[in-house]
Amino acid sequence: MRKTKIIATVGPASRKPETLESLFLAGLDCARLNFSHGTFEEHGEVITNLRRISERHQRPLAILQDLGGIKMRLGRIKGTFHLNVGDVLTIVPETASSSRDILPFPQPGALKSLQKGNQVFISDGTICLEVLENVDGAVKAQVRHGGHVTSFKGVNLPGVDIDQPVLTRADEMAIKFGVEQKVDWIAASFVGTAQDVRDVRKQIESNGGSIPVMAKLERTKAIQNLDSILKEVDAIMIARGDLGIEIPMSRVPIVQKEAVRKANEATRISVIATQMMHSMMTSPYPTRAEISDIANAVLDGCDAIMLSDETAVGQFPVEVVQTADRTIQEAESIYPYYKNLASRDRTQAIARAAADLVSELNAQPIVLTSTGRAAREVSRFRPNANITVFSHSDAVLNRLCIAWGMNPAGVMPPGKDTTALLRRVIQAALRSGAVKESDVVTIVHGFLTGVTGTTNTIQVLDLREYMATANQKSEAVPTGAR
Repeated sequence: MRKTKIIATVGPASRKPETLESLFLAGLDCARLNFSHGTFEEHGEVITNLRRISERHQRPLAILQDLGGIKMRLGRIKGTFHLNVGDVLTIVPETASSSRDILPFPQPGALKSLQKGNQVFISDGTICLEVLENVDGAVKAQVRHGGHVTSFKGVNLPGVDIDQPVLTRADEMAIKFGVEQKVDWIAASFVGTAQDVRDVRKQIESNGGSIPVMAKLERTKAIQNLDSILKEVDAIMIARGDLGIEIPMSRVPIVQKEAVRKANEATRISVIATQMMHSMMTSPYPTRAEISDIANAVLDGCDAIMLSDETAVGQFPVEVVQTADRTIQEAESIYPYYKNLASRDRTQAIARAAADLVSELNAQPIVLTSTGRAAREVSRFRPNANITVFSHSDAVLNRLCIAWGMNPAGVMPPGKDTTALLRRVIQAALRSGAVKESDVVTIVHGFLTGVTGTTNTIQVLDLREYMATANQKSEAVPTGAR
């Protein structure tokens, strides 16, 4: 089983039920819904279809709600015009403009923060302006790199501290919708500080939810504050598109590797995103460089890769997932399994011992978890075996779909009789094909099953011996006593 997970964005090219099912069967682990586009009704329809597909095939699937955030865009421009190198124009806090010398940018707070020498990037960084002066929020700038400009193109202001809440009113409404729809993850855009994460979590809780938060690393500020952000967040996404404008592109691969390393040490899920197979938007085949990019992301140790436009609006969404699946499996054939990381508490120490036993005994790990933490701690050590997970909650199993090495196998109702509970776990693991009767298994669980934070037990069982003993006990019980 592939250990590095695949997240794919659902859009016009992939939202039909039959295409969603094809993506699922091709290996999709998590569907991303981009709330910068589409209506709540459209997203709700996709969520319903995804849940039906997951139930029909009896395999968990995660749904990631990606908030639009404070994405800055130009206002409405009359027609299309070309900016030439050396042109001088004025950026004003208006919603529209009919003059080619005036660019509307309805973000007065951001404009006020611009100073002489700052750079303004437009349209994914293809156009670059340099600020000459700022007079009462009207910014005069000169074109350094030209190109065509149209309405609503994205704007990036690298190095500019924008005094604006990370959550917009639209985000707050989207979170309410996400909680109602019981999405599995919520990704916050343009996070800069740990407080931004706390604000998102507070908004989720105020709507009665307890959905884990993923912070998208798109700003220089987020990279500078990564250590404190990791303490507050459940997962990070290295969103290389905007990040590659905020910082020099040559730094992005290094930042990617460092962010993944730190996330793994902190037991946080890491996702690498943006242009992983961009050429497959119009071609059934990727470039060699794109294949290498995915392989290197896997070898960096990320939990998941994410596909964006390739599956949202591209011509070959299913082929993209199939290609990613094959590429990941090839990369994992040379993966440096088992990481010797330090343990900071009891749960981590138990997880490390379990990973050691898996390696020493060539055992298959099984984790029974209430919250998912014990399973993620075992995953942190990257054992060379699939981690079969049972939980008392469907939601926990769905969330674990984006975590490295996880095989969410099924819901197991809690019980006070630990022996009986473990027997049911083993029987379910055998039925699912996750383990065989010839396997040795390492089972991680809590003595107080169903109680959060009580992971304190490792059991090693040779299933041949266990099954033989279980059968003997069964035969020894008189028929009338059963």
